[in-house]
Amino acid sequence: MSTVLSLRSRSPVETLSRGPDPSRLGRISQPPFAPLLEEAELAGWSSHRDFLAGGFHDWRLLDDGRVLVSVAQVAATLPADRLTLALAAQAAQTAIRAHALHTEDAGMLLQLTARTLDLGDADSHISLAVALVDGLGGSVNLAIAGDCLVWRVRAARQDQLPCDQPPLGVETNFAYAAQEFALSLRERLLLVADNSAHRSPRFAASVAARFTRLDAESHRRMSAAEALAIVQTRCEQELTADPRTSASVVAVRRR
Repeated sequence: MSTVLSLRSRSPVETLSRGPDPSRLGRISQPPFAPLLEEAELAGWSSHRDFLAGGFHDWRLLDDGRVLVSVAQVAATLPADRLTLALAAQAAQTAIRAHALHTEDAGMLLQLTARTLDLGDADSHISLAVALVDGLGGSVNLAIAGDCLVWRVRAARQDQLPCDQPPLGVETNFAYAAQEFALSLRERLLLVADNSAHRSPRFAASVAARFTRLDAESHRRMSAAEALAIVQTRCEQELTADPRTSASVVAVRRR
């Protein structure tokens, strides 16, 4: 997708007569190139082929040196068009970025985001995983809401982290809790928001099996992008079976 920059200015009358540009409504801001960190590397992917997306993957380098990492997917309780889902995703992305500037706990970050979005009477809910990663020491503060899959991947074992908290918009004033842990050297953290994954009981097991089959040297050398590719391939298989679904993935690897 190409972007064209125009230097032509519009008069106030022309702007008012045209109204807001519909092409900008619901546009998800794609994350910039991953920041260069001394102790960690990032990679991300979303299945959306244009800006009008009902989900996202994102990262931001915060002023205190931490990295905000997030994935999300919006699901509607009633049939909804793409613009409705995209607007909800856009609002969630904006709220997460804003609240992360003054929040040290990922659980509180989800609570503040839920209050900002005020989804109590909405026809949609948002599955979301957010992690605040220390770019130097490898510590992670993580919170998960709804239908997300999160793995810690090491050479010796792969652990799927519990995701037992409701999506944003399901329970009003829910107190989201965070998990804290430290990534070991060369350990990878994978965050997946995939609407199709939870309709396939074999999805999580098949992803774990792909990592289990690798030897210790392959794990040692595996980059964040290579870990991402393993999950992306499996997601694309699910998406091929049901093209109405979408997926977003982020991989974090401690160097």
